[in-house]
Amino acid sequence: MENFNNQFQIILNLYKSREFYRAEKLCKKLILKYPRLPILYNVLGLIFTEEKKTDKAILYLEKGIKIDPTFAMFYNNLGNIYKQKENHAKAESCYKQSIYLDNKAPEPLNNLANLYRTLNQYDDSIKCYQKAIMIDPRLYISHYNLAVVYKSIGEFSKSKKHLEKVIMIEPLFCQAHRTLSQLTKYSKKDKHFNLLKKIYINPKINNSQKKELAFALGKASEDTNDFAQALIYFKKGNELRRKEFTYSIKHEKEEFLNIKRIFTKKFIDQFTQYGFLDSRPIFILGMPRSGTTLVEQILSSHPKVFAGDELNFLPEIIKKYFYGDKQKLINKNFLSIDKKIIESIGKEYIDYLKNVSTDAERVTDKLPINFKWIGLIKLILPNSKIIHCYRNSRDICLSIYKNYFTSNEMKYAYHLDEIIEFYNLYYDLMKHWNNVTPNFVYNIKYEEIIKNSKEQISKLLKNCNLSISDSCFKFYKNKRAIKTASDVQARKKIYSGSINSWKHYREELFNSFQKLSN
Repeated sequence: MENFNNQFQIILNLYKSREFYRAEKLCKKLILKYPRLPILYNVLGLIFTEEKKTDKAILYLEKGIKIDPTFAMFYNNLGNIYKQKENHAKAESCYKQSIYLDNKAPEPLNNLANLYRTLNQYDDSIKCYQKAIMIDPRLYISHYNLAVVYKSIGEFSKSKKHLEKVIMIEPLFCQAHRTLSQLTKYSKKDKHFNLLKKIYINPKINNSQKKELAFALGKASEDTNDFAQALIYFKKGNELRRKEFTYSIKHEKEEFLNIKRIFTKKFIDQFTQYGFLDSRPIFILGMPRSGTTLVEQILSSHPKVFAGDELNFLPEIIKKYFYGDKQKLINKNFLSIDKKIIESIGKEYIDYLKNVSTDAERVTDKLPINFKWIGLIKLILPNSKIIHCYRNSRDICLSIYKNYFTSNEMKYAYHLDEIIEFYNLYYDLMKHWNNVTPNFVYNIKYEEIIKNSKEQISKLLKNCNLSISDSCFKFYKNKRAIKTASDVQARKKIYSGSINSWKHYREELFNSFQKLSN
């Protein structure tokens, strides 16, 4: 048995060091010697999960269950796979079975809570995180996840409490520091500000941790009006984030040009009598940090409107129907479009919205990047509403640069020159859409909302064929969950603090801003 223990430890070490191929080979050899040991099937399942071989992972985990159906972690790990595959019903069932078999294990409770958070079942999510913490009060990941939920639903004091708990338990969990910075208005003597600076120079932290701290320190320095130092931190954070992936704006330029070539006025006009005639969708789009979350907060305060948040379904439909090899937009696919395809795509999207909200008359889709597909939306859903949010270009670009986005979709967001290049592409495409789809897009300027909120909100509601509702003017009281970087700002009353914030960096960023189209 000593030999087994030694070999098993080698497998675990290989797994931890992400040498999955070697770990897989050794684990399979050990299974041949010990075919009735459930732990081996569990580990092999984990290895295949990491290798993205989910079908094999399921196969071995289910083999393990046949040997020992009381081994709780089999079900927990199966739940993780099914969640990854978006089979939420199976994932929930597996997590619950794991909890039933071992009610002293906090991990499946934390994972079940994560699932409920994905499904927007926030009450259930909170209860599960709390149960996990009761089992293990020092489980900092559950404290952190609970803090994120509280932050998204506007319970900021509760969120701060759990973030501070995370930092007390594990001071080097730097995601917690960055999240806490979003909820804190710093002074120069702030204890957390000083702690951030201390950890930042700790030689033990890696680049991933340093990246999180840099964005937090940038926010803290800006709060104390030390804009020169803030820019240094933001630059460092962005440099580290940018190193995590490869990106070239060249592909973006090709795609934007292709879209303009395909969606001419002539091409769009020939399909004006087609499309799926449903008025449910309200698309809120534009550049990130342009006021899209605020507009969704206003509209979703109306009793007839459900906030869908950032839905990825339209880009998925487009990939399914119109993308070819190398993810490039293929002209011939669009040029072969017909009435049947147009109506089919429109219906597919509406069916998806019905699952998002079964009873709402109107549903918002606040995915900013949908501005690329205004021409297609015009074809497939001609009765939908499109709200284009825009604001001062310098404020947009700077705000993007100052924010850390957890998604890897916005790869242009971590170098100021690339942000500006992308903005110029967006600006040019919006001019195109205004020319080829006249009167289809409703343009609303963030600064005008701030300047005259009552008038602008009234016009917005009228454009969406919605009655005037007092709740829309008190949007800051809306308790819906907000999952974007604007979750704190959108819960405030109208304020002008972010207007012309670029002027604090006027000298340092003058040359870069000169490259903007407007």
